[in-house]
Amino acid sequence: MRGCADVDRPELFRALPGAEGVLPWMPIGAFPTDVERHRGLVSDSIELWVKREDRSHPIYGGGKVRKLEFLMGDARVRGLSRLATFGGTGSHHVLATAIHGAAAGFEVEATLFPQPLDEHVRELVVAGHSASASLHGVPSLLGVVPSMLRALRRRDTAWLAGGGSSTIGTLGWVSGGLEILAQARAGVFPMPDIVYAALGSCGMVAGLLCGLRHARPPEIVAVRVVGGPFCGETATRRLARNVDARLSRFRHDVSGGPRLRVEAGQLGRGYGYSTEASRRAVAIAAEHGLCLDPIYTGKVMASLLADADAGRLDGKRVLFIHSFSHDAWRSAVDREMGPARLPRALRRLVEPGAEA
Repeated sequence: MRGCADVDRPELFRALPGAEGVLPWMPIGAFPTDVERHRGLVSDSIELWVKREDRSHPIYGGGKVRKLEFLMGDARVRGLSRLATFGGTGSHHVLATAIHGAAAGFEVEATLFPQPLDEHVRELVVAGHSASASLHGVPSLLGVVPSMLRALRRRDTAWLAGGGSSTIGTLGWVSGGLEILAQARAGVFPMPDIVYAALGSCGMVAGLLCGLRHARPPEIVAVRVVGGPFCGETATRRLARNVDARLSRFRHDVSGGPRLRVEAGQLGRGYGYSTEASRRAVAIAAEHGLCLDPIYTGKVMASLLADADAGRLDGKRVLFIHSFSHDAWRSAVDREMGPARLPRALRRLVEPGAEA
């Protein structure tokens, strides 16, 4: 599973040429990703566009690829051979790291904390194991701390923040924001008034805050999919400031930043739980050729549809960030492998009641 042959350097290096060769990066995805006009999902008074991050890689795409290009590039520059990270039992960040890390020759290990179980979550654990990642479970999020400390003590290991949302990982979505501006300048699509994105581990939204600086910047509607104080507006703005500080030697004008509206109304019971509105949004999107998930992108689409129904988007150009990977990764999973054939310790993660 190699990076795409047509990969070019990220937009970050086009916009800030002094950063190329200084900031770590390695090619994984195919960028820029497409932006498509979608009709019928919302009223004709709304001009809806979709940025197809789901197509950023032929095996495993989605919003994590941009972050991993910088995170894995950093590990490679430092001469490290292992990647260690963490996530919920059904973490797509963990699976993306397992697939792309193994393809680049890294050993990958991940610590998994409980989240609500369903067949998709079980399938992700099987896929991560099939991708040769070393997975182990802990009873709660606090159980991740010993794993982090062990990884930080190892001289051959890069510790990746949850969701890949460290300062270095977030550079990927600074590049994503700059890419949106470049596509608008090139006439691929008109400059959006509003951008809808998932707010999970904060990296995507923080990167967009840094990357979407413009004379007429859009509003970013960040739809919360993770509860708690560490994944909200304060944490996002703090991360954006840290990224700006990292880039300050390459650019000095940080004016014209986007407005940020954090929308918590779609969160429901919290991380890993779908809602009636998100399941409905997934079904509506599927009728128009978009494959979303009810945990992240479904909640973002639910927020967009609610705003559309309320008339808040009339006359607006709206960009939806489709950050859920397509399902081609299933072709890379060992067909003989299933939950029943996992090692005993992993089976315990996916047995009924394991999320309690």
